[in-house]
Formats: sequence, C-alpha cells, structure tokens
Amino acid sequence: MVNKDEIFREYKSLLFSIAYNMLGQVAAAEDIVQDTFVKWLEADTSQVRQTKAYLVKSVTNASINYLQSARIRRESYVGIWLPEPLHQYDGRDAQTKFETWHTLSIGILVLLEKLSPVERAVFLLREIFSYDYAELAEVVEKSADNCRQICKRAKDSLGKDARRFAVDIKVHERILQHFMRAIEEGHVDDLVQVLKEDIVLLGDGGGTTFAVNGQRITATANPIYGVDKVSRLLLKIVPKFDEHLPGFHRTIVIANNLPGIISYAGTQPVALVSIEPEGDKIKAIYVQTNPEKLKRFVKLAV
Repeated sequence: MVNKDEIFREYKSLLFSIAYNMLGQVAAAEDIVQDTFVKWLEADTSQVRQTKAYLVKSVTNASINYLQSARIRRESYVGIWLPEPLHQYDGRDAQTKFETWHTLSIGILVLLEKLSPVERAVFLLREIFSYDYAELAEVVEKSADNCRQICKRAKDSLGKDARRFAVDIKVHERILQHFMRAIEEGHVDDLVQVLKEDIVLLGDGGGTTFAVNGQRITATANPIYGVDKVSRLLLKIVPKFDEHLPGFHRTIVIANNLPGIISYAGTQPVALVSIEPEGDKIKAIYVQTNPEKLKRFVKLAV
C-alpha cells in the first residue's frame, strides 16, 4: 500500500523552497505546503502519473494566487516591505532530498518583486530549479512557447541585475566582516571604503519603533541613497544601540544561505542586516527590524 505521508515528505523541502522563494514569507509558505499536504492526503491520486509534478503544480499555483492578493495587502504596509529572512527550515529531515533545497538571498527576493506572480513562478522554476519549458507548461498551464516568452520577459525586466544571482560566499563574508568592523569602531573612512557611491539602504520596521535613551527610533520610511547619507545614518544610529540598549550584542548569522549581522537586546533579536556586494564593495544594505519577521531568530541568542 502506498504511504502518501512518506511520499510527500520526500518532496517537502522542494515544495517549501518554491513557496518561500515565491512569497518571501515563512509562515505563508508553510501554510501553503501544509494545505497541499492535506489536499494530497484527501485526493484520489490513482491517476497521478508524476507525483513531483503534481505537487509542484499545486504549490506553485497556490503561491501565484497568494501573491496576486498579497500585492493589494502590501500597499497598506507601513514603510518599506522586505522579505522575511530565513535561518533554517525544520522540514528538512533524513527523508528529504537536500539537493532540492534552494533559498535565495534577501537581495534577490527584493529583485524578484519586480516580476508579476506568473513571471516570478516561471523564472524561478526555470532558472533556480532547472525546469525545462515542457515541464513549465504543465505547471502553469500555458504552452511551452508561451513559457519561453514569459521567462524572456522576466529576464528583460531584471536586466543587468540578473547577474546578482551569482554569489561568491568568501568575498561576501570578507566584505561583511570589514563592514561590521568599521561600524563597531566608528571609522568613517573604513566604512566609506566598503560602500559603493550609489549604495541604497532599505529598512523594514513594520511600523514598530525602539525606545533608546529616551528617543524613539524607527526604520526609514523610504530608501536611503548614496554613500554619504548611508554612512552618516549608520554611524549616527548604531552607537545609540551599542551604548544604551540593555544587553545589546551582535553576531554573524547565516540567513538565506548568506552571512548577515544580527543584533540582540538580551535574548530578543533587534535587527538583521543583510548586504549585497558588487565587486569588492556593498551595493545594497537590507535592515530588518520588524519583530514579527525576526521572531524565528530568538533561539539563536546567547
């Protein structure tokens, strides 16, 4: 007798990867995978020829539907919306296939926000999960030629930014260490040296604020552009947390498969800083301070 639970666990990591990279939201991705599991258990699968294709189609279309409604909800989001960072996923176990696990960086997930839900699905399945156009046609119920056109349109929308999919982990970590050292020591010249002239800083606070030494601090409502403004902001704000927030400390953490800097006040995560290098400098900085999006990092505190 076929054990549908075991069959589903074999693909659970892949399904979560697709849903998370589509949505940039952990809980929503988990909900979609769970809903797919329930429908899988209830469905008559005797006529299902390819289990993987059936499950991927279910998760992908559920993710497309979610994104189409999420775009409306995000219009009322307070400030800048950034993807929820992912540290690890407990769905990986001895029965899941590790090679199906792909988590894109925060910078790439931000980049993919340029695409429509269908473009995002086709682009991800083609470029990240290596689906051919015939397979894509089955998933999104369009012709192979149409899928090829959608993928080309997505690439055209991303333009030269598509090169950002290539990441050198060692270079990334070296630049991050340089950045953190310059911030901690308050060295303006060292900080400026590691930032590109046209750098952008994006902060997501979800409307929350911090009380630091009697002052309310919140994430910026708009992107901050340029090396001068970004460096001055960082060197103005960061010392306030260092000096006045009880139990403040920071450490390197792996988020979305890349090193980032996470700060704590005691056991509570305060901010996660992710960087996006270009060459030997930082092109973009993403600061996540929304406590709802950092709650999964609480257990990492020391």
